[in-house]
Amino acid sequence: MDSIYSLVSAMKGQQRQMDSVSNNLANVNTTGFKADEVLFREYYTQFMGQDLESEEEMFAHEEFISPFHRGGTSFVKPDHVAPSMEQGSFKHTQNPLDLAIQSEGFFVVDTPAGIRYTRNGQFLKDGEGFLITNSGHRVLGKNGPLKIEGEEFAVGQDGSAIVDGEEIDFLKIVNFQEPDRLTKMGNSYWVPGSDRQKPIDIERPVIHQGVLEGSNVEAVQEMVKMIAVNRSYEASQKAMKSLDGLDEKSISIARV
Repeated sequence: MDSIYSLVSAMKGQQRQMDSVSNNLANVNTTGFKADEVLFREYYTQFMGQDLESEEEMFAHEEFISPFHRGGTSFVKPDHVAPSMEQGSFKHTQNPLDLAIQSEGFFVVDTPAGIRYTRNGQFLKDGEGFLITNSGHRVLGKNGPLKIEGEEFAVGQDGSAIVDGEEIDFLKIVNFQEPDRLTKMGNSYWVPGSDRQKPIDIERPVIHQGVLEGSNVEAVQEMVKMIAVNRSYEASQKAMKSLDGLDEKSISIARV
């Protein structure tokens, strides 16, 4: 029975990894997208007949409903999904509202749900002259939402926002100590994974105007991962069938 529960946990993990790979491939052309990698950890039920008090025991019981035996069994569980923060390739668009961060960091966006962070610099200008994301949320400078009141808009490599030759503000660019622990919220937005993650202002960012950062997903690499995960899942299925056959033989022998 223990082997069956271990295989079930492995198959659930492989399903989660397949979801991640599929999502990466679906966003191969999404501006500023960062590929995800599922990281796993092992849970080991160390004691026989122990009450369900430890994290390992609770996980094994709730996920696999194993009332018969709760000792000496190893399980695998997704720990967290870590995005690769490697920079994507740059694409020149000549659109003055398209911006890309060559350095580390994120643009800061004000949304109804709170502050969000993004690497997608495909911005627009709304009817009031504010610089906004594709989702209609305002992009923040160091002094608040950036408002373009003029004809010519330019951004220096240092993040300075210039309208008709006059510097009006600087883009607010921040980073985090553990950017791979940020959580994706959809619409290319990120939020800190915990209260301990505090934004850190980047004083000297490197910004390019008329340029967009593409996805950092390597399509061929993700396809190779998909094949490997699929084969691992099939191997787990075959092992499960073999164990099921052994159980049937054991039952038959016991009846005799």
